[in-house]
Amino acid sequence: MTKLTTHFTLAEFTRSATALSKGIDNTPSNEAIANMRHLCEEVLEPLRDAFGEPVTVSSGYRSKTLNAAVGGSPTSQHMRGEAADIAPTATAEGKKRLKEWMRWIIDNTDFDQCIFERNSSGTCWIHVSACRNPSRNRHHVISSLKKA
Repeated sequence: MTKLTTHFTLAEFTRSATALSKGIDNTPSNEAIANMRHLCEEVLEPLRDAFGEPVTVSSGYRSKTLNAAVGGSPTSQHMRGEAADIAPTATAEGKKRLKEWMRWIIDNTDFDQCIFERNSSGTCWIHVSACRNPSRNRHHVISSLKKA
């Protein structure tokens, strides 16, 4: 098992039910692996340490083919290994915890994007990205925190 950092593995960043069911190769380049490692070191591990609880990656790296298959943006940072969709382990306090996580990420990390997202069934998560070149991190926040 290839570890990106203490608590995050390459396998969890590349895991995809869509890739498995459609036979899509979701193997990242060395550059994408370096980007995933940076995201873990700069955002995800510090977040996990701050709250003392697991951070679940629901979507990490996506090959160009996989990204198209799931309807991702053609410029998605997931394809470069710079982004992850994260959520706490399932709890009744999930939305509340996501709000706390998002505020912490914004206040304590050098991120590119931090987006509070919700699908039509009401499932919520945070899309967070970070670039290895700090000058590319825009600190772009999109949030429906008041509505969540």
